[in-house]
Amino acid sequence: MRKLFQLAGVIALVSVLEARQALAQSSTNDPAAMFREAVASARRLHEIFDGATKLEEKTPPEQAALLDCVHSRTLKIIGLVDMTETVLTNMQKAIKADEPETVEQSRDDVKTSCARAEKLFLEAQGCSSSMVVTSLPPKLPPVAVTNASVAIKIVPRTIGPLPAVRPVERTDQTCLRQDRFAIMLAHAMELKLGDKATPDECIKALGRIAVEPLGGWQPGKCVTVDNVYVACARAMNLKVKDPEDPLSYGQALRDEGLGVDTLLPAREPKLDPPYVLDSEVRDFLMTGYAAPLPSAKRVSPD
Repeated sequence: MRKLFQLAGVIALVSVLEARQALAQSSTNDPAAMFREAVASARRLHEIFDGATKLEEKTPPEQAALLDCVHSRTLKIIGLVDMTETVLTNMQKAIKADEPETVEQSRDDVKTSCARAEKLFLEAQGCSSSMVVTSLPPKLPPVAVTNASVAIKIVPRTIGPLPAVRPVERTDQTCLRQDRFAIMLAHAMELKLGDKATPDECIKALGRIAVEPLGGWQPGKCVTVDNVYVACARAMNLKVKDPEDPLSYGQALRDEGLGVDTLLPAREPKLDPPYVLDSEVRDFLMTGYAAPLPSAKRVSPD
């Protein structure tokens, strides 16, 4: 199930910063000032996300190609919002630990995410020249930078009622199969197999580079969220704390900035992993700006 409208308060994690003594250095190197810059960029990113969701809402549902074009950009913006949430949290920890280099890198990461979101929104607007779209949301005034201590609190945004959605059925009849998942992943990684590569060819190619779920590929069986965690984390060569625990792979993807919690079904540690649907994995692999897979191209498994 697509969760485009479930990000209320995503940057509300920013709590009141502890009072710190003014640093005897220029304002550009002041961690508190850099944090304010990052918060301003995060606010801007959230405004862009609001604009993208409104743009998608006004896209005629019968124009499937146009809707898909806009939707793919909105998904990438969601991934950037998720990543920014993690960066801001780590930035606060770095300030308390007096790690100015980490703070500066975090600020730059948030600014980069914001710039990517700006580009994505313009791409979404350009999906149809005949469609009347709104301009980019007005930018916030420049944030004053000083050496003074800072106390920042972001108020969560409020949204209207969520649109009615049908419950997602996760059964043996509706699930994504592992052989199809292998094709999608092979294409996302740009393995040179050709457009008409068979599932067996894709599975063998992925197996040669150790990209597979725990226990290997099992064609015909349903793909679980654990399978997605493991295969995608291995595709990206991510380090995990426990190579035998699928949740470790999921956390590695989350730490890398992917929209694990936004695009994939929830994973309860004490319950069996849920099946995933074709559309969910397709959307997850398409978040190229936030997901550093080798390719940001659209996934075309057929």
